[in-house]
Amino acid sequence: MEETYIFKVVIGGQGAVGKTTLLHRYLNGTFLQNSAMTIGVAFHTKQINLDSLQKKVKIALWDLGGQERFRFLQANYSAGAKAAVVFFDMTRIGTIMQVKDWVKMFRSHATEDVPIVLGGTKLDLVTPDELEDINHLARETASELDLDCYVPTSSKNGENVDAIFQYITDTLIVQSQDARATAPEATQSVPSS
Repeated sequence: MEETYIFKVVIGGQGAVGKTTLLHRYLNGTFLQNSAMTIGVAFHTKQINLDSLQKKVKIALWDLGGQERFRFLQANYSAGAKAAVVFFDMTRIGTIMQVKDWVKMFRSHATEDVPIVLGGTKLDLVTPDELEDINHLARETASELDLDCYVPTSSKNGENVDAIFQYITDTLIVQSQDARATAPEATQSVPSS
């Protein structure tokens, strides 16, 4: 019998760092040249078939608007999330300063021990010299905040976009299987008919 896992993943980061464009690349496989500001929250889903494991994964992606005026909504939308990604703009390194606030909110309102990934956007727009310094700062930030990992991405050319969500999916499946192994009466999956 094929199992279906359903995971809520929240996406955060300062406004205009490229969250919506990155999600468009992940969901549609194309680059979105111009995107409108996310007002409050945008909701997307993606289904992944893991034929080798006879499992399906449905990811509910909650793209949280990064502007300050939406802060009062963000905690509510984070409730029950199984994983989170916080993005910063690699061409505007100051946007990494807000990562701590997003992480704090996700840890306060999502599930216990929520895996959080730090993602850098617009990798295609930084020079190799800049990249070394940016990666160093991002890795330091991820370590200080006890994040799962840091992944630099490019929505334009697709570099590492799928890798972030593959990491999250793999992590959540392992967590679900571990939870079932320690508490057999609790299930994290729904049998398909």
